[in-house]
Amino acid sequence: MRLTLFLPLAATLSACAGPVRYAPAPAVPLTSGSLDLARDASRMVEARLDQDGDFHAGDLVRLNFPYTPQLNSDQRVQLSGAISPPLLSPVAIRGMTASELQARLQALYRPKLARPEVSVSILEYNRPPPPQEIFVLGEVAKPGNFPYRDGTTPFEGIARAGGGNRDADLSRVVALTPIGNQLVARMLDLSATLKGSARPIDFLPPYTILIVPPTGIARDVDRSRQIRAIIGFNGINIGSAVTLIQP
Repeated sequence: MRLTLFLPLAATLSACAGPVRYAPAPAVPLTSGSLDLARDASRMVEARLDQDGDFHAGDLVRLNFPYTPQLNSDQRVQLSGAISPPLLSPVAIRGMTASELQARLQALYRPKLARPEVSVSILEYNRPPPPQEIFVLGEVAKPGNFPYRDGTTPFEGIARAGGGNRDADLSRVVALTPIGNQLVARMLDLSATLKGSARPIDFLPPYTILIVPPTGIARDVDRSRQIRAIIGFNGINIGSAVTLIQP
């Protein structure tokens, strides 16, 4: 498993090159329940990253043309990863998201249709994605996985886990989010927001893992080392590329 770390402006951390495996520090006690939850979160994120886009062979895709309904059609994704939209040559869609495919089709139809608008929806999955959830780990009252819903903020995620306990460090909450085929790690200062900071609060995408660290983890001027320590505290072992985005 390889962990690739990047900082803004693509500055590579040479100290983190090569294989890195996260393991809980021996001095940090972890219950078996916490470790099981961390493993479940890791497996779900890996499954999501393995999806590689929204479309796979055997999926049934609906193309809807609001201004030319005679072109409406349902397309079964071929083993090659392509579909055959009306008036077009086969289009390879494996690895694309629905929004990317919609933009691609509209570009292809622009020379052919006066109004090339087309919407894309997936009617049937040959390999359904894992259920949309978020995980909240670390120093919270009830670590767990919770069904995802639109508009969930980090504060709501932590609240659904019973809130931070007395050892929680809300100034260094780590959010791990699968985006594309990468896992993006961000450090969130939620304590600053609670103290009146005007910094906007982002919504959480599905499959996010929130990790609330204890105040006992040493602070470091190197944000990437802090994030690795916090992830390791929870026993997360992610084998995907990780991009660190500093707030």
